[in-house]
Amino acid sequence: MSNSKRQFRHAWAFFGLVASLLATPSPLSAQPPSEVSLASDGRARQPVVVSPKATPVVRATAKELADYLARISGAVFRVEDGDAASGIVVGLVSDFADLPIEVNFETATVNRDQYLLRTTNNGLYLLGTTPAAVQCAVWDFLHRQGYRLFFLTDTWEVVPNQPNLTAAVNVTEQPDYVTRQGPRGAPWSNRDLWNRWKTRNRMNSSFSLSTGHAYGGVVRRNQKTFDEHPEYFALMNGQRPGGANAKFCVSNAELRQVVVDDAVREMKAQPERDSISVDPSDGGGWCECEACREMGTASDRALTLANHVAVAINGLGLGDKYVGMYAYNDHSPPPNIKAHPKVVISVATSFIRGGYNIEELVSGWQAADAVLGIRDYHDVFAWSHDLPRKARGGNIAYLTRTIPWFHEHGSRFMNSENMDSWGANGLGYWITPQLLWDVENAERVDVLIEDFLDKAFGAAKEPMRSFYQLANRDHESVRSHQDVVARMYRSLDQARTLTSDPRVRARCDDLVLYTRYLELYGEYRKADGKARQHGFEQVWRHTYRMRDRMMLSTVALCDRGGFRDRTVQKPDDATSWKSSKPFGEVEIADILNAGISANEPTVLDFKPTKYSDDLVPATQLKLSHVAPGRYDNRGRGRQQVYLWLPENSRQIELDVTGGLITHYRDRGNVKFSLFSPKEVTLDAVDHDDSVPPDGKQRRIVLKSPHRGLHRLQWNDGSDMTKVILPAGLPLTFRSMLEEPMRLGGRWDLYFYVPHGTAIVGGYTDSTRGTMLDSDNKAVFDFSTLGAAGYFSVAVPVGQDGKLWKFSNSRGSRMLMTVPPYLATSIETLLLPREVVESDRSPR
Repeated sequence: MSNSKRQFRHAWAFFGLVASLLATPSPLSAQPPSEVSLASDGRARQPVVVSPKATPVVRATAKELADYLARISGAVFRVEDGDAASGIVVGLVSDFADLPIEVNFETATVNRDQYLLRTTNNGLYLLGTTPAAVQCAVWDFLHRQGYRLFFLTDTWEVVPNQPNLTAAVNVTEQPDYVTRQGPRGAPWSNRDLWNRWKTRNRMNSSFSLSTGHAYGGVVRRNQKTFDEHPEYFALMNGQRPGGANAKFCVSNAELRQVVVDDAVREMKAQPERDSISVDPSDGGGWCECEACREMGTASDRALTLANHVAVAINGLGLGDKYVGMYAYNDHSPPPNIKAHPKVVISVATSFIRGGYNIEELVSGWQAADAVLGIRDYHDVFAWSHDLPRKARGGNIAYLTRTIPWFHEHGSRFMNSENMDSWGANGLGYWITPQLLWDVENAERVDVLIEDFLDKAFGAAKEPMRSFYQLANRDHESVRSHQDVVARMYRSLDQARTLTSDPRVRARCDDLVLYTRYLELYGEYRKADGKARQHGFEQVWRHTYRMRDRMMLSTVALCDRGGFRDRTVQKPDDATSWKSSKPFGEVEIADILNAGISANEPTVLDFKPTKYSDDLVPATQLKLSHVAPGRYDNRGRGRQQVYLWLPENSRQIELDVTGGLITHYRDRGNVKFSLFSPKEVTLDAVDHDDSVPPDGKQRRIVLKSPHRGLHRLQWNDGSDMTKVILPAGLPLTFRSMLEEPMRLGGRWDLYFYVPHGTAIVGGYTDSTRGTMLDSDNKAVFDFSTLGAAGYFSVAVPVGQDGKLWKFSNSRGSRMLMTVPPYLATSIETLLLPREVVESDRSPR
């Protein structure tokens, strides 16, 4: 945003801020900036000057400026105490009594980080309102000189070479988002590298908003009180179980006072802090007592408690203090009461309840007078597995659409979950700070990407443009995992051929090793049994060995939940898997050449279509009843189906017979897991490992606190298991390139061809069976293929918007142009919500 435009920015009335906006530019700022020489002929022409009163942060920042000016120019820059008469003056405006330049900053209690960059005939001024603002000023200036820290490690640092260093600048800056905590890395990440990167990309802020789940902390700090008063905990099913993750009985006035008193003590102990969180504990479990019900919704109760705390801490005489809280899970819907002016609500973009979309939540909480922030999920390892084209943080279109939209609708705080997934999302991670500082950069995203490609890859930028187009901009196309890997390897090979710059080649090497991770991941995911365990070990070993490159979420995979795959195991002591041997140039070249040979790009005569996994019953389409299909309910290895639980049933009864292959009965019990997309922990809502491989049928029950869509997984170690699911329960198989169905025997299943579909295209690993249209007319015989491969079938006139069928089939059919979901009938079929909503409309 330009300097003049920033001067006309609106005051934040809803913050109660005191704002003094400049109506007109000063005569000085209207003049072209003076050009000043900073270095020439190997000599510094200006010292770096700080005030004798400079804080340690300001002094350290000035030292870094001097060091980088030296690296850029080859000259040595001194850092000295002095006044502001001349030199490269770095510091707080308040540290200098007699500034020779005119300075006009807004007075603000929240968006307090403002700075100016200005050259005069006597030097350069990098002045801020806070130490954080001074840091932003210094790194902004170096950025304007060509410095970049694109990703976390030194490999991705760009330091220009400018022996004759000059400057001509006159700008005043203030961020659009007050806090810019995204990307910020997982709690277990390398904090030093992340903090360095955040500072050098202007993601630091002097205002700190606390929003994390807080009820558990209140309990721990007041454990004796809660032990003596179990009635302070939520009532559930006639009991008050309590615990660190419990909800409170908010209708209890004494409980409210305990929470208020705790917040007051915390604020008095740290009077410098800006805020305190009163966000509820994670998950469900809200109080069911009559008094709480009368208070209103979960949102009403959570906000009531936050409002009480806001009143109390703002009555301490410590200045403006804020209360942070998420709009998340059960307390995501907008409340029926107003928010205190000092309560900041960060609206979560996932785990939304009540049938709202994110736009409705933002509008609803804004109508409740809440100060708004956003809690986004730019990457969650359990969702993405560090794959490209998966996470929001690497989706340039998502970032450039949502960050400005949230700001336009009142959001001023960003808090996002991220991983160390720089291989998949690095470009998006680097662009995000530019958008959070100035949302109008969304209109200049192509310029930012060009800057990245030019400075990071130089002569190799064109093949790397293809690499990042595939990884971060081509999210809507459907490609096989192998096709993505093949194209990435080839782009990197071309890039390495075009450059001899060791810095560029080092960046390409990072990405070659990342692509090798993708290749190994694909091999692991396709395998079963011992081959799957071996594949997992290879992924783990490779990830650990390249951990210092910060391309992958190493800790998430190697030390935490991994892929949440119960079919594989890591040794309790994984020392034998660990290696810190550096990757040499020859080894990386061999990986690249082998990857190209093993992975061929796919060439298709149809355009794949991407569909969501937000499934709903297909009965809403009101299609005609069809004769039931069939499938063999005996299977081996990993199996998965999608289910729909009605409102009046929160459990599934299964009749299970394990160990149908007698000589394989040494492979352990059958392991079941039930998942719901509504479960905020992302963990299974229920498990059952009770069925032994003995050939005897047993009934198991899996329960869920949620209704609607669920995913049921089981694994038997490939000794074959028979699973009988309840009749009439919506039950659907998903079959796509990345996740083929695994049915044994012969099967007949239906799939849906949406309105407007021209071609039914996909991949088959078997040549058995035929494809039938809605009139039971054979439109394709898979035996004509001769071998596994892609198929493409034209949709006859009038046959779209209908159920088609795979008849007398074997193996897997992976659908690519129609929803990849198959079932025995229209009554049991689940389809993507967007398809159902579009096709059920009158035509």
